[in-house]
Amino acid sequence: MSVWSIYVSDVGYTYSSFHFLSVVISRNAIEKKRKQTPSNLPDGCGWGDHIQLLQIYELWDQNDYSTEWCNENNLQVRGMMFVKNVRKQLTQIMQKITKESLVGQTSRRHKQSQQDYKNLRKALCAGYANQLAERMIHHNGYRTIGFKPQLVQVHPSSVMKGDDDGMLPNYVVYHELISTTRPYMRNVCAVEMPWVIPVLERLEKLNVKKLSGGIFHQNEERIQEINSNLEKKDAAAHEVSPEELGSRIEAARARFLARKAQK
Repeated sequence: MSVWSIYVSDVGYTYSSFHFLSVVISRNAIEKKRKQTPSNLPDGCGWGDHIQLLQIYELWDQNDYSTEWCNENNLQVRGMMFVKNVRKQLTQIMQKITKESLVGQTSRRHKQSQQDYKNLRKALCAGYANQLAERMIHHNGYRTIGFKPQLVQVHPSSVMKGDDDGMLPNYVVYHELISTTRPYMRNVCAVEMPWVIPVLERLEKLNVKKLSGGIFHQNEERIQEINSNLEKKDAAAHEVSPEELGSRIEAARARFLARKAQK
């Protein structure tokens, strides 16, 4: 609900924003159950997978939630119905919070604008600030932002598009990291630098020790202590006194002379 709360407080809500949050929460119900992406389905306007999933749901909405439409587009009905149920629950929750009817929002049905998509992406950036990644300067590899960053790439299944030079957006928000032959980001969406800068400023002031209740710091100290003890044991195991070293040399010399005498 953090994404929705930010969206409501900053830019208000629209009919399609319920679709968006439903898709964000239950994205796997569509993504994992989708057999393939036919060419007649939307491409997310090049902004990424979240917008594409939203547009797919909007098309289904425009087709009156037809099961036949799902079958024609290789979308499993169960996953789509799950998203619809999530949307219904969110609508009921927001009606209780706002204490007003959302029926009037249906007047904008099927009229999603480019500005709406921008506002939705902005809310996604703020709501999932701990899952941002920055593109490297000379290639399409990304570095995750935050605690213990790592190098990752956008999953080949993503619909996010690059510019005329083939370069992907400078910043993206992702929903999961997977590792196959290399680490990938799945379900990515392009975000803009002005939205990311406030997040970076907050991360610089982030106190991991305070957030973890001191557990992280204690674990770090414990790991350092264990490593130190292992190093001491290893050094002690390799330490040999001069007397023992001389004895080993004499034993080796005796074995060599014995083998030589047998020849």
